[in-house]
Amino acid sequence: ALPASPRYLEAALLLRPPESRSQRDPALSKVGEGLYLGGPAACVSWEGAQALLESGVTHVVNATLQLQHPPVPAGEPAFVAVRCAVEAGASPAGGGAAVTAALEEAAAAIAKSKSEGGRAVVLCDTPGGASAGAIAAYYLMRHCGFPLRRALDALAAAKRGQLLSASLLQRLAEAEARLAAAAEPEDKMKSREADGEAG
Repeated sequence: ALPASPRYLEAALLLRPPESRSQRDPALSKVGEGLYLGGPAACVSWEGAQALLESGVTHVVNATLQLQHPPVPAGEPAFVAVRCAVEAGASPAGGGAAVTAALEEAAAAIAKSKSEGGRAVVLCDTPGGASAGAIAAYYLMRHCGFPLRRALDALAAAKRGQLLSASLLQRLAEAEARLAAAAEPEDKMKSREADGEAG
């Protein structure tokens, strides 16, 4: 049976932005091509799961420890689902290695969905979807080359009111620096190759 406790239902209502309140799509917003953010409504009701299917979602990244994966309506193919729990209040002890690993795993799952011609939704159980927002931002940085500021702007444009914690913002800032450092040797190599061809 699907969980339908008041806490889950209340969370679903809190996650639902005013301009998106509808019976067909209670908590789904588009961040970019083939990437959506969603709330617990998709996990606690057949209607929510149907909204995912109608949006073409094929892959689910569950950013929680508590929510079950979305149910699958009869006759529909199962979602490709992976759980990558990101703790918004995680301690920075150890450099936030667990959070960073979860972000990397989640971003890879989204990238895989895109490579297979599918669409992915990142589900979260907190008002504003902070953990899901962090995953979406990291994916845009890691696989689309977005700087952090542009990734955060994309979240704002999705109108889900993500309020990322200081801890998550720190992890994303560290990721931006790490990705930039990793790109430097490749950029230098390309520059040397271009110089050699010009010579």
